[in-house]
Amino acid sequence: MTRVPVGDLREWTSSVLARVGLSAEDAVVVAESLVFADVRGVSTHGVLRLTTYVDRIRAGGIGRRSELAVVADFGALVVADAGAGPGAATGARAADLAVERARSFGIGAVVCRNANHFGASGFFTNRMADAGMVGIAACNTESVMCAPFGGAPVLGTNPIAVAVPLPYASRPQLDMATTTTSQGRLIMAEQAGEPIPLGWSVDDEGRPTTSAAAGLAGALLPVGGPKGFGLAFAVDALLAVGGASVSTQVDALGGAPASTQHLGHLFIAVRADAGQSLAAYRRTVAGLVESIHASADGFDVPPAIAPGEPELRHEQAADGHVDLSRHLLLELGGLARSSDVALPPSMVADQTAAPLSGGSTS
Repeated sequence: MTRVPVGDLREWTSSVLARVGLSAEDAVVVAESLVFADVRGVSTHGVLRLTTYVDRIRAGGIGRRSELAVVADFGALVVADAGAGPGAATGARAADLAVERARSFGIGAVVCRNANHFGASGFFTNRMADAGMVGIAACNTESVMCAPFGGAPVLGTNPIAVAVPLPYASRPQLDMATTTTSQGRLIMAEQAGEPIPLGWSVDDEGRPTTSAAAGLAGALLPVGGPKGFGLAFAVDALLAVGGASVSTQVDALGGAPASTQHLGHLFIAVRADAGQSLAAYRRTVAGLVESIHASADGFDVPPAIAPGEPELRHEQAADGHVDLSRHLLLELGGLARSSDVALPPSMVADQTAAPLSGGSTS
């Protein structure tokens, strides 16, 4: 692994995206979303995705514009067409619109259809929390999850995220797939030649497996069995309100690069000062976090932590750097050559290893 300064990675990533046709503003937002995931230790949603994004931009599956076309406007609820633009950029615009409506109506919800992959959901809930809102985000993916206990894939990983407007350094937040793990974890395990834990997936005959390759050919299992499956279904049902395609109708990120994925995105902003001052709300939630921490006192158990704390600790320990594998750096080196955007010295890898494909991860 090579420790790369976050600033170098973010600047180079945005330069590549701008070189292949995104506006400077959109390139920065997409780069920020990818690096956000890496900084927080969620490497399956980080710059591992960049090659796939660039391939899809070049082929036309991801458009070069990030405009939202309002389809229906009910004040607190807006339905928008994302125009097949870069998912993180259209997602940021939609999250900002949800915040704008929440300031007027107390709550703002934006449902987007005709969208592309937007990366880590927590990037958008953080954006809303920074604006003083409770932020909620959800999206769907292609069908990779089977019903509880096995079968053919029928629902996506359909992640859900929630962030509250406490200061970032102590902000609790949820960001979870409704599957036991992301598809990206299986791809990374397959590439490393490692087994996966029993309970992550089933093979193409619906049998539990510890083989990453067999799991990719089969289906992921829902987290919590019927509960995770029900949450994934609820995400699709909410997105369908805006006319978005459901999991069985959307295209895979790793599919034909010239095809738009037609995903659905949902962003909800809720005023945290609706029933009390923002300061009072923050004290209440901070007290809840303190109660969680204290709940393990006197027990022979690991420390109790609030949602989002492992990622925050990872980010704080990283001290402005991210760790990238030599294989990934070699892949990014190839992208640097094809886009004519030179890697900074901190990202130049040993050229003796074989490159590792970013692949399709959800």
